[in-house]
Amino acid sequence: MLKNKNWDLFFMIVAILNVVLSFVGDKTVETIFNYEINIWTYRILWTVLAGIFLMNYRKKKNLESDINQK
Repeated sequence: MLKNKNWDLFFMIVAILNVVLSFVGDKTVETIFNYEINIWTYRILWTVLAGIFLMNYRKKKNLESDINQK
């Protein structure tokens, strides 16, 4: 019923991949929207986004299971 939950899962995986791939190479800064930010700030930002997507995914999954039980 709630097919949009799969998008949250997809974006969570993309966010995790961004964090993992940021360890490849010897970068100290990363560019987001033409702004250079510290690589650790970049990693924290993507980790927080992954957490938000995970919470949304779990919330939608629990809501779907509640609907199916009724």
